[in-house]
Amino acid sequence: MDVLYFAYGSCMSPEDLARDVSGFEVVGPALVRGFRLGFTRYSRARRGGVADLVPDMAGVVEGVLYRVPVEQLSALDEREGAPDNYRRDFIAVRTPDGRIYDGVLTYVVADKAPEEIPPHPDYAATIMRGASAMLSPHYVEKLRRHIEQLTERKSGPRPDDDRPRGRRARDERGRRKPKVITIRVGRHARGRSARRAPVSIGPWSFRRG
Repeated sequence: MDVLYFAYGSCMSPEDLARDVSGFEVVGPALVRGFRLGFTRYSRARRGGVADLVPDMAGVVEGVLYRVPVEQLSALDEREGAPDNYRRDFIAVRTPDGRIYDGVLTYVVADKAPEEIPPHPDYAATIMRGASAMLSPHYVEKLRRHIEQLTERKSGPRPDDDRPRGRRARDERGRRKPKVITIRVGRHARGRSARRAPVSIGPWSFRRG
């Protein structure tokens, strides 16, 4: 038994998906309405923001539709970090020939950051590789511009860091500026100066010319 799976991020590249999931079949391009593509979660593994479907009544997101054997769903869950990082969702998608598929599996970020996080160039390249091979030129260009705009922004805090809370706190303490203390020199070093030392701590056509 197979399930239909809609990929809109790195999994649009079959080569990248095959690193974790085997035996799938590429159905072809598809789109979902009522969402926009955003990068709303920081991933240490991907070293930057990762893709998400963000509700937007005027939005359209293109992606790749797959058939995945049901026995591979656990591998897909593990790849996506479900249910902690991503969670399963079921949507309706449309293919270029006008067919509508209901109840299609996809993954959305479980806890979205308030602002988008720029993706790492390697992750962005994987997304663009899959998009360029399958999606409409209009959407590919729109996606490229969006990633470029995010990359140009200054890197901010990582609101959805997937490190354990205690680990984050220790790392934050480690990044604080080292304290400076004064070392008083004893009589045996009289005459020397006291030293200070730091303490180190778009809707598409699908016509191909």
